[in-house]
Amino acid sequence: MEYPILGTEPLPVEFANTLYGGLDCLGTPELAAGWFAAMELEAAEPDRARELRDAVYRLLTEQSELDPDAVQTLNAFAAEVPSVLRLDSDGKARWVTTTSAVLGRIATCAIELLVDGVVPRRCAAPDCGVLFVAQHGRRRFCHPSCSGRMRQARYYRRHLKEQA
Repeated sequence: MEYPILGTEPLPVEFANTLYGGLDCLGTPELAAGWFAAMELEAAEPDRARELRDAVYRLLTEQSELDPDAVQTLNAFAAEVPSVLRLDSDGKARWVTTTSAVLGRIATCAIELLVDGVVPRRCAAPDCGVLFVAQHGRRRFCHPSCSGRMRQARYYRRHLKEQA
């Protein structure tokens, strides 16, 4: 199974992309386990993962005010992140999040994205629709392969008109 993972996007955006077209990459325990493994994350319960994913997706794709139910869900998952204070060898203390709460980490990262005002875009390719974070204002495609397909289609249409 090939998952819609770009590998360049923040974790909450990649997580939201598990709802891709008609495919739900968290729809079955096997698909969910495969996605978490592909992302090199500890597996999570699929039902809970879908609940968080749906909230993250709504919050990242809404253009107006935030959905209060999605905000509540996000905050509930973020509250589950266990953190411990660790002392580094250089004598400095830092908070470390344990890896057992992967959904809480995703929720926390999503909160940070929302607070920073990051608004993901949807890929402009008609057969794609993956969410991505534009690094510059002119970026319209999630991946060079999508922009390449669009250029090829324009080229093909232009040459069909010239031949007619």
